[in-house]
Amino acid sequence: MSATSKMICPDCGVEMNHHADKLVYEGEHQETNAVDAELGGVLEEAHTCPACGKTLTRREDGEGEAL
Repeated sequence: MSATSKMICPDCGVEMNHHADKLVYEGEHQETNAVDAELGGVLEEAHTCPACGKTLTRREDGEGEAL
């Protein structure tokens, strides 16, 4: 698990549960400048809100997106 801050649900404000870290390979990721050369991709965290069920991912550098 990364050292980034807890993710808060943008819909209901509840702290989200961290479920997994996923390596997204260079060809699958749109921002090639974010790719870690040693890993060949970008590590993303997957989070789910226990209150409303919203799922979000974010790169380990903190940038997030809704799924």
